[in-house]
Amino acid sequence: MTVVAAAGVVMAVLLWRPPGRWLVRHRTGRRPVEVSRGQVTAAAVVAVALSAAGQVRGPRLILAATVVGVGVFAARQLGTSRRQERERRRRAEVAEVLGLLAAELRAGLLPVRTLTGLAADFDFLGPAARAADLGGDVPAALREASTVRGRETLLEVAAAWQVAERAGAPLAAALGRLEDAVRDRREIEREVQAGAGPARATGRLMAVLPVVGLGLGSGMGGDPVAVLTGTWIGVTCLAAGCALACLGIAWVERIAAATELTS
Repeated sequence: MTVVAAAGVVMAVLLWRPPGRWLVRHRTGRRPVEVSRGQVTAAAVVAVALSAAGQVRGPRLILAATVVGVGVFAARQLGTSRRQERERRRRAEVAEVLGLLAAELRAGLLPVRTLTGLAADFDFLGPAARAADLGGDVPAALREASTVRGRETLLEVAAAWQVAERAGAPLAAALGRLEDAVRDRREIEREVQAGAGPARATGRLMAVLPVVGLGLGSGMGGDPVAVLTGTWIGVTCLAAGCALACLGIAWVERIAAATELTS
């Protein structure tokens, strides 16, 4: 059991600081390396639970496994929620940049000067602004910035910029049409999120309702907590209930996420 606990600790360390070759492979593959705190927390919880499992016997072993499983699931859900929130903020930033860029170009400002001014407020435009100042490949810099999740619209900006450079097409008109399309997509996204919100809230509410039942049972003079944590039948029912609750939440989240992706 000590060996298993050591393996859990090693897993936690690798999640926090991966091997050098892994970092090099991902950094050269145009995909950012993101190790969420939820992964690190889950690995640490698993390591601690494995180290303590050798001293736990009987129903409490299943209870400990259930607690660890619920903790890992909650950490993963929290990490996913934070990642989705970051992606929404990035999409909002790109939409704002697109609107400002189109407005300033329609006002008669040069594209290079406009891009340099916006880079002071939006860091992800820094490489493109430096490329514009030095006469470099601005579309390539924009395409590189579009590889980050939530900033995919920059790929379309890069295409419009490239067409304007090579064919002399008016960049302001192209960005204006792209701004209208992005605004429509954001409206649809907000409507889908508003529609999926009640379903998500209902799933989470149904998952925590058994806790209310425990409180009612204790108030009526029973001791459901002792039954669920101290007997084989109780911990088995508790583990099955927690597994079904987690499965229900994951199912609702997957359906909602699929709806958002197809919108």
